[in-house]
Amino acid sequence: MAAVSAVSATVPGVASLCAGQRQSGRCSAAAAELAVPREHSSTKWSCSISRSGARSSGMLGIPLQAANTLSTSRVSKQHRRSSVTRCMEAEEPTVDNSTVLVVGGGGVGLETIKALSMAGSWITGYQRSDKFRKDIEGLGAMLAIGDVLDTATIEKTLKSNSFDAIVCTVGGGTTDPNVDQQGPINLVDAAKKAGVKRFILISSVGVGDSRQAVDERTIQVLLKVLEAKEVAEDYVKQSGLEWTIIRPGGLLSSAPPSGKGVLTENLTVAGLIHRTDVASLVLKIIFDKRTYSKTYTAIDAEKVMPPGRSMDGIEFLSLA
Repeated sequence: MAAVSAVSATVPGVASLCAGQRQSGRCSAAAAELAVPREHSSTKWSCSISRSGARSSGMLGIPLQAANTLSTSRVSKQHRRSSVTRCMEAEEPTVDNSTVLVVGGGGVGLETIKALSMAGSWITGYQRSDKFRKDIEGLGAMLAIGDVLDTATIEKTLKSNSFDAIVCTVGGGTTDPNVDQQGPINLVDAAKKAGVKRFILISSVGVGDSRQAVDERTIQVLLKVLEAKEVAEDYVKQSGLEWTIIRPGGLLSSAPPSGKGVLTENLTVAGLIHRTDVASLVLKIIFDKRTYSKTYTAIDAEKVMPPGRSMDGIEFLSLA
């Protein structure tokens, strides 16, 4: 896989903005001279620029752009959305005030990048190729090229910014179930080393104690994948991170989100769900502390399997 690299660049105009904060006693001297180090250190800055214009991210970390030069014009486009700055290192991350690494190629991974980017998050996508570069960069997000089985590249990517969360959507399917197992494990280890606390794993209905929700034929076809995902889930649960596991039902094409995606802890529920609705659920719960250390099944409320099954008595997570 291509090495993840970038060159140093300065951010025009930020020094003067932060200088005002420094003079008011709210910002450290370091924030007045902001630049992207050649080695992309994960230094947190005291003062920052908000992507949404209403909040700031508590740091000005410049995400890397794999195998490409990170130009000042590119930095300006993504990071200078507002002249509003303030010092808020202790502030809790929110969707519009956070930096997130989304790991996984097309499908749920790409839809999650879209959903979070449009909500105001700073996103770096970690994928094995640049197939979706145009889509990702068109959202103002960044792309890092690397393999989830390559621990060195994962760690280098995490050093490129101060990430608030990781969303893992990887899957090798029946052709390479090791990706389903070792990929999340590598990401957990790298997250702990980098100090990233929040971790969301997209798994699957039929894994572990949800096997009862899936018919025996499906179990036999996907057995190795489900077993690999179970090992990964167990590792996440024992990691000490602020984790949430989402087990989608059968995934449907990436149509516009229906808004009918639901989450339940009931282990007998199964159904279908669009990839865009899975991404919407990630958006809604990414920093929702009610969901920490919880495992959910995700389905479309109108696509329950088997068809006609009553959902009476099933509790669903209340989502705004």
